[in-house]
Amino acid sequence: MLSRTLKSKFPAVLPLKKALSRVALGLATLLFTAIFCVAAPTALASEIDDYISQYQPVIETLHGLEVTEKTVTIIVTSTGCTKKQDFIVVSDKSQPLTATFIRLIPDFCRAASRPYPITFSLQEVGAAEFKVANTVDPSPRF
Repeated sequence: MLSRTLKSKFPAVLPLKKALSRVALGLATLLFTAIFCVAAPTALASEIDDYISQYQPVIETLHGLEVTEKTVTIIVTSTGCTKKQDFIVVSDKSQPLTATFIRLIPDFCRAASRPYPITFSLQEVGAAEFKVANTVDPSPRF
């Protein structure tokens, strides 16, 4: 009889309890999403920095070099994943300027080795006339 009395006096308790639990679930989801959206880009950036920092920069062996009025094209070995973003140009201020092409991220793909051209502007190199500090091997085994 006691349970019947409570149910008759508070008939809206069960729907109210369900509604409050749904609101709490919605707020928890919103909070989680907000935290994830703020933390994810920071985590991704630090992950990329960790990925790059685990490799030592390498002075790349060049298989060719072509200088035009506006660009410098180097030929390097690629096994499928080489990109221009993997390289930087370091120039010293000697006379004539010495440019060094450095690979920051290695190419870990497993395709057959092939020559791959990468083009830099003369502004990226630093001068129209320069020496190259890299080793040049004009006849790689491709």
